[in-house]
Amino acid sequence: MSTTSSVTTSSATDAYGNSYTTAVSNDQLESEDFITLMLTELKLQDPTNTVDSSTMMSTQLQLSTLEANTATVEAMESLQNTFEQSALSSSAAIIGNIIENGETDDEGNTKQYKVASVAMNDGEISLTAYELSNYYDVYSFGEVSSASDIVDSSNENSSITLKNSDGNTYSFSTYNKTYSDLATEISKTSGITASVAQNSNGNYQMVVSVSGGSSSVAQNNLALTYSQDSATAYSSEAKTIAYNNITKIY
Repeated sequence: MSTTSSVTTSSATDAYGNSYTTAVSNDQLESEDFITLMLTELKLQDPTNTVDSSTMMSTQLQLSTLEANTATVEAMESLQNTFEQSALSSSAAIIGNIIENGETDDEGNTKQYKVASVAMNDGEISLTAYELSNYYDVYSFGEVSSASDIVDSSNENSSITLKNSDGNTYSFSTYNKTYSDLATEISKTSGITASVAQNSNGNYQMVVSVSGGSSSVAQNNLALTYSQDSATAYSSEAKTIAYNNITKIY
């Protein structure tokens, strides 16, 4: 048995003392290995039945072509991997963004999703996202020393009016009502919640949340200070969305 590069050959001797190759083992033959094998075969060939040299050259050319094709495939695979990594890196920029994919709910409203992560599977980029279930307008009113403080004790006609995204308005009298009582009354309205909580300063604030967003607050014979903010609620169930299906990015 002899070894050439990573090629292992096995030989035997016939009844007339002639040596011949019985096996060659290697899954990755190279041009150099083929030449060595060709020279060995020429050296050990039967003089009365020589090998066709044109056939051997044709075989070597086929091997060279195969190696060239293999190198081309490897280069293309490397280029594809580079492209996929670049595409994945670029798509990661939308993590945290709100997207749409053309889907609508039962009422015909376009669904929106917040992107949590991106991944590459079989050359296709997909997103893990959570559907937006609702928008809220949040109103935080000025601090008071106690939830039992009276909102207004001087004007019987004082009130607060809340308008939701559907255009419906709801008015609440504030005369001689504590913040706690006013919050309880407001919370009885569908789509609107209110509460009075103690903040980090030890004072109390009434916070009103209006479902659907696009709301407004009006005061009548009243001058309470407040700040407005927004909040979003998401579904707890993750959804996988193909990157190519995105129709809009916010």
